[in-house]
Amino acid sequence: MPSVSLTRYVEYARRIAQTGLFSTTICCLILIILTIFGVKRNFGSYKHFLIVFPSLGILFAVLEFILYPNVHSHKAGYVFYSTSHPFNLGKTAVTWMLAFYSGVYSSTISMLSVQFLYRYWAVFCTTKLRYFKGWRFGMWFYYVLSYGLMWAMANYHFTKVDDYAESYMKQMMMERYGVEFSNNAWIICVAYYPDGSPRWWNLFCTITMTFIMVVQYSVIVYCSIRMYIDMEDKIQILSPSLRALHKQFFKTLILQVVTPTITLFSPVIFIIYLPLFDMDWDIPTGTFLCGFTLYPAMDAIIVLYVVQDYRKAVMYLLRKMAIGIREWSTTATNRPATRSGSFNVAATFH
Repeated sequence: MPSVSLTRYVEYARRIAQTGLFSTTICCLILIILTIFGVKRNFGSYKHFLIVFPSLGILFAVLEFILYPNVHSHKAGYVFYSTSHPFNLGKTAVTWMLAFYSGVYSSTISMLSVQFLYRYWAVFCTTKLRYFKGWRFGMWFYYVLSYGLMWAMANYHFTKVDDYAESYMKQMMMERYGVEFSNNAWIICVAYYPDGSPRWWNLFCTITMTFIMVVQYSVIVYCSIRMYIDMEDKIQILSPSLRALHKQFFKTLILQVVTPTITLFSPVIFIIYLPLFDMDWDIPTGTFLCGFTLYPAMDAIIVLYVVQDYRKAVMYLLRKMAIGIREWSTTATNRPATRSGSFNVAATFH
């Protein structure tokens, strides 16, 4: 029976990556601009997260757009590859970029867990918020970058293509995607040798990724459960405005867990554990990663919608833009467009 071509799935993924780059850039830039210029409330050190996290999302979407990575699961293995050569980079450099892309994913998970820890301490142990002020805030960057580097290095070193991995995937990739190994970047994990013995060097990558996800999710789950159980009593001593703000950020963080669990984490767990079952299947699991580029936009929309200060700032910004467009369209019929018809985002809030 002839093999079925799966190239159409690659094209679907490319289109979603393009949509993701556009939507993520727009939504995350709006969030960053409103945080810096629009929202008057002082969020303390949490303001840094509201700038850094969407910036990380933009970086993630840009890398996705540049590399157009794809994943395919084949029997006891999966292949993570890119046929792109951005900036005329060679095979080795693009492989490093694939590893770096996966590291940004890990940094995103880590940054999310740090946000949960901050919100937990903001309610239950305010004295520990000193670790988020001044130079100490840099420690959390080190934390995030460390896990990102760990994930990236695990992907690059533990899943380097060897002769067995290449022979395991080569024919399948040519039949399914028409892709050759010679000039393209590859990261391949094959769980078992032909005799059924584990390929521990590849499995160390799965173990490392599992460790990172367990650490970050343990922080997230612990903080969210404690906040869910005890927050209502704890915030009663706060002013009504602060009480409402804490509830809004808690709702935001809950949505920031549910959304990436569906779009980010579940697909990765499925992909890295599928080879352990060593079943006779071919699955274009790259389609499961399409949500990666859309997630940063969804995360920004969650903040803009749930937190009242941002919701008001967005409505104010839209009204100002509508007035500016109406005035420009009115005056354009009488004289050429001038700078008076332009719109300055920062100025609208002052």
